[in-house]
Amino acid sequence: MVLERKLVLDDTDTYCPVRATLALLGQKWVPHIIYELMDGKRRFNDLAHRIGGCNSRTLRDRLKNLEDLQVISRTIIAVMPPWVEYELTPKGRQLGQALEELQRWGKTYMVEPCI
Repeated sequence: MVLERKLVLDDTDTYCPVRATLALLGQKWVPHIIYELMDGKRRFNDLAHRIGGCNSRTLRDRLKNLEDLQVISRTIIAVMPPWVEYELTPKGRQLGQALEELQRWGKTYMVEPCI
């Protein structure tokens, strides 16, 4: 299972889609991955560079989980040398659009901290 059972069930042990979505987006790097793929296909190293700070193993694991959930697709390009491209599926694009709505809400209602 990609997400822990306790994170997707409510107090009555009923599946809760809101809890499941928040559990997915609560995983470190997942929102960053989706955001970067909103602009189109990315190779692994390009994605790692754009996200910054995420080690290769963690990025690989997050990408695998998102692929298992059919949020992203992974395509192996069989040229020499071969490489892998990742892109959002229609399901992933909808999630990206939901994140854009959260961004709009944040810009409207959240006060920028004084630094």
